[in-house]
Amino acid sequence: MKKIIQDQINYWRLEKLKRTLNKVIHYSNLFQKLEDNELQDKTFEFKKRILAGETLEDILPEAYAVCRVAAYRVIGLYPKEVQILGAIAMYSGNIAEMQTGEGKTLTATMPLYLKALKSKGNFLVTTNSYLAKRDYEEMSPLYEYLGLNSTLGFVDIPGYEYRDGEKQEIYKADIIYTTNGILGFDYLIDNLADHQNKKFIDELNYALVDEIDSIILDAAQTPLVISGSPRVQSNLYQNVKEFIDTLTTSHYYHNEDQNEIYLSESGMNKAEHYFKVEDLYAPKHFDLVRVINLSLRAKYLFEFNMDYFVKDGEVILIDRNTGRMLTGTKLQSGLHQALETKESVKITPDLSAMATITFQNLFMQFKAFSGMSATAKLGEREFSDLYSKVVIQIPTDQTVIRTDLDDKVLLDKVSKNTEIIKDVEQIHAEGRPILLITRTAEAAEYYSESLFKKNIPNNLLIAQNVAKEAQIIKEAGQFKAVTVATSMAGRGTDIKLDKKSLELGGLYVVINEHMENSRLDRQLRGRSGRQGDPGTTQIYISLDDYIVKRYSDDALLSRQQNLVDSRDQIEGSKLLSRKIKRLVKKAQLVSEEQAMTAREMSNEYEKSISMQRKYVYQERDRILNSSNFNQFNIDEIAKDVFKRFVYSNVELSSQDVLNYIYKTISFQYNSTISRDVLRNQDNTIQFLMELFHERVHENKKIIKNDLMYQEYIQKSILKAVDTVWIRQVDQLSQLKSSVSNRNGHRNAVSEYHRVALESYAKMRLKVYEQIVKNICLSIIAFDHKKNMIIHFP
Repeated sequence: MKKIIQDQINYWRLEKLKRTLNKVIHYSNLFQKLEDNELQDKTFEFKKRILAGETLEDILPEAYAVCRVAAYRVIGLYPKEVQILGAIAMYSGNIAEMQTGEGKTLTATMPLYLKALKSKGNFLVTTNSYLAKRDYEEMSPLYEYLGLNSTLGFVDIPGYEYRDGEKQEIYKADIIYTTNGILGFDYLIDNLADHQNKKFIDELNYALVDEIDSIILDAAQTPLVISGSPRVQSNLYQNVKEFIDTLTTSHYYHNEDQNEIYLSESGMNKAEHYFKVEDLYAPKHFDLVRVINLSLRAKYLFEFNMDYFVKDGEVILIDRNTGRMLTGTKLQSGLHQALETKESVKITPDLSAMATITFQNLFMQFKAFSGMSATAKLGEREFSDLYSKVVIQIPTDQTVIRTDLDDKVLLDKVSKNTEIIKDVEQIHAEGRPILLITRTAEAAEYYSESLFKKNIPNNLLIAQNVAKEAQIIKEAGQFKAVTVATSMAGRGTDIKLDKKSLELGGLYVVINEHMENSRLDRQLRGRSGRQGDPGTTQIYISLDDYIVKRYSDDALLSRQQNLVDSRDQIEGSKLLSRKIKRLVKKAQLVSEEQAMTAREMSNEYEKSISMQRKYVYQERDRILNSSNFNQFNIDEIAKDVFKRFVYSNVELSSQDVLNYIYKTISFQYNSTISRDVLRNQDNTIQFLMELFHERVHENKKIIKNDLMYQEYIQKSILKAVDTVWIRQVDQLSQLKSSVSNRNGHRNAVSEYHRVALESYAKMRLKVYEQIVKNICLSIIAFDHKKNMIIHFP
């Protein structure tokens, strides 16, 4: 019943889009008769009409028609009606579910063209640089023909150093093709700029996100982090690892719903005895508790060859959803160091977090965003709850004739592996190309090696040899080709079949177990049967499957060994087969619910820092755009700082005041503190203000230029904001990893928000203190071109 209702809702949504589609078709027929220069002039006509008051929605049918006709003239592709439907859906901020091979790259050009008629800062965001570069190179001639400029949002050379102004040129374009990771890091870097001319992102107008479910759902829990200076390295990791290795399941509590793990009461007692401390959660043992939590997570929540692998003595992370290497990315707040200790490799420096943002929050910075994916419908509940987005299922141009076979049920992993190898042998003998997909790299390596032993040549595609991906995928649809891969295989690319393979029935996709969510299963099935091609998919399941062991507590599992022992009597039992299928389906539902809960938790944690980041970035922009800093009333700021120092110390000695002067106002102060200064608090404050004015006067004499002095004040204030904000970001980053163990079993999110709010309330005071230090203690110098150089304390 639920599916019938959903189908009916989707039908009426499509009917509404089709009214606009008919207008696009009408204008397409008209515009086909135009000469090139007349068609190109339409862009300028549309811009004039927008300036005169017409909306983008008013001109959408004509604009899409122009883009459609131009695409055929420039790149030889004429957008089909289903592609136009997808483009209409995305213009209004919705998500288009379009199947693999339906031409999402071409579909995206229409809403991007329309949005770019009004303003710059329009982005096509995809999951990796290969796809971004490929799509940009294919579509940029179309934009150029239509009078718009487009760029690739990065230079595709490893280790490339950008020239001055180069990033500004990239981001000035009407349309920018980039990846979610590159855009996110650029956004953070842009908001660390210390001068207006160093900022490069002018506008975040519209983002069209390819594989949107992968980016803003699956990758939602992994924040982008810009790292700064190394923290003081803890020497506890090895000792704590040895302690963790002594624990049993009674010593820790594993909250699978939230993917959290922490010590139980007996574990706390054991830790206190092991490390010889009386109260493990006393503030002085904060670092010990932090490393214990990190080491527990490293050991029990991170799976080798699934979440990471070790290469040349280095821990390299893997994206669990795509199977791709996250080269250069490290886990934050000491977690990476805990993983390195677990794997007995050299511990790298633990870098402090300077700036951070999640992909969920990144796209909320745009005026509008929409997206497309082959599997978006299964994530519609989250899209609706988090972003108020509707998913519209776009019909395929050609009927899907792929055959998705019922799951093949085996009792255990041994039987399943044997069955898969036997079936692959048989299919290979027929000549059909085969794509065998596994959950882990370890399983992929096992199948690849087993097939070689059977004299079946095959290509292995896992994170460790991703460099060969394009070539492997190019060959995957050829006669007798066998490709063994993790779920990374070919996402965003089409596996094209040769003639013989088409005649034999197309690509045969073998999936060795259900993945942790049904969206990923659908993506994997979608590798076959593109654009009306034939194809077959088969998923194999057993009681040893990861999702069953991880997410099911069915009584059937407790009887697994008895079932295996009686294999001959019960193999082929339809009743048992149905039971196992139900068990696997239920386990996958539990996995999906837990992943959704974890994403909701991640979103809750992000709320505190996102609000703080918003206000801090607004303040930074206000400072960068100011030219007169008299409005900041530096005297009042200094007086407020000195008052707090004096009032917070009941009895100040001359040494106390001297120490404060050295730390805050002057390194060179060499006089004594008179009794008169200490007579009362007002005298002390007045004395400090006089010293402050002396320092300001000396700086003015060094600079000798009012405009340059204003720049000095601007940079001092900006540096203070950044210094304090960076500390805050790093503190919240560390807090998130340890908060679940603070104050017993208090709700972790509430505790996090409480501490985050308290620390933010203190930020203003810390900023004021840092401003005074920067103005007084900075060293001013000039280079040979008389440019001012400031060395901040």
